[in-house]
Amino acid sequence: MDGTGFVPARSGVGHRRRTAIGDRPSTERGKRTRAQLLAAARTVFERDGYLDARVADIAALAGIAHGSFYTYFDSKAAIFRTLINDVMESGLYAPREPRPATGGAPSLAEAWARIEADNRRYLAIFRRDRALMGLFEQVASFDPELRAYRIELRRRTAARAAAGLRRLQEWGLADRELDPDTASLALSAMVGNYVYYWQVMGIEAEEEHVVEQLTRLWARAIGLAEPS
Repeated sequence: MDGTGFVPARSGVGHRRRTAIGDRPSTERGKRTRAQLLAAARTVFERDGYLDARVADIAALAGIAHGSFYTYFDSKAAIFRTLINDVMESGLYAPREPRPATGGAPSLAEAWARIEADNRRYLAIFRRDRALMGLFEQVASFDPELRAYRIELRRRTAARAAAGLRRLQEWGLADRELDPDTASLALSAMVGNYVYYWQVMGIEAEEEHVVEQLTRLWARAIGLAEPS
């Protein structure tokens, strides 16, 4: 049930169409309709919140029939997950600029700068999609499926950070006694939770000060010396 009282039939027309087209429609019309649904869903979620959002309202705002929604998404939760995934893929997980091929370890200044750049990027994504990201954190606290998805995203973020920490350890710049996976998960959670309280809960903070402090906390925690 999606909040409208409508239970999508797993063997109905919408389900068969969704199975046929997959996650990404191949026709221009299908792509356009899917994009309209996602845009409408963002508006409805941000306006009404997750619990009060209804598939019927999303479909109406997108200008399509209620039943046609299920050609593209099987539930309210599915379209919400898609929105969150698009936010993450377009920002947090987008390819970073490659480090210049110097043939050796980065300088301390370069290592600190990369941590700062990652913090700035995360903040920019969260600020740009603050309402949606705030909803995601709230919904993940009570919806088992979305909670599992939230954990998956946090682990993915941490795995990316852990790969960088391992390289810094190999170069002798970071504390080699740290477990990269545990340290990266803890530090990612630190940044994520602080930004949530700042951007969603509304604690007062100045952006440059926040970025500087988060960068310093991360760098010091993994044993990076201060650049001269």
